Amino acid sequence: MAIHNGADDNASGVSALLCILQQLSKANVKPKRSIIFISFSGEEEGLLGSKYFVSHLPIEKNAVKVMLNMDMVGRLNEEKQIYMGGAGTFPNGVQLMKKLSESSTLNPVIHAGEVGGSDHVSFYKYSIACIGFHTGGHPQYHTPEDDIDLINIKGGALVSQYIYNALVAIANDPQQLYFINQD
Repeated sequence: MAIHNGADDNASGVSALLCILQQLSKANVKPKRSIIFISFSGEEEGLLGSKYFVSHLPIEKNAVKVMLNMDMVGRLNEEKQIYMGGAGTFPNGVQLMKKLSESSTLNPVIHAGEVGGSDHVSFYKYSIACIGFHTGGHPQYHTPEDDIDLINIKGGALVSQYIYNALVAIANDPQQLYFINQD
């Protein structure tokens, strides 16, 4: 047995969440929509935490508009690609992600569907719009070698900023947000 530190899977997602939360808390203008920050456990055991959350929402289901998931966002590659699935599960999601890339040095790979296999799938199956962000797989996935020395810290900051911009844009979007099935 060996220790799996999970620096990318998924300490990088938790780090991004904390950076985004800190930046949002310091913003002079608060978003028009409420934002809930939550992290889950049990993803590898069958999405246990996120399944429980969507089955026991602390607010009305129709109040949850879009879930943004960050899983494995710490290994930005040389092409600076950030992958996202589910961008088409809410109105103009694909267009928004493309527009955000104009003011970023990232090269987004945007999928309207292809929701993936991380915690946002629980929301998708519950008919809640979602988008999952990640920077790609690697040979250290689920191994003890997934450690901090392989994390692209500067890349993680770029990814966190992109996701922050997406979060704020969605929270301030004046149009009605609703679920669009991508099956």
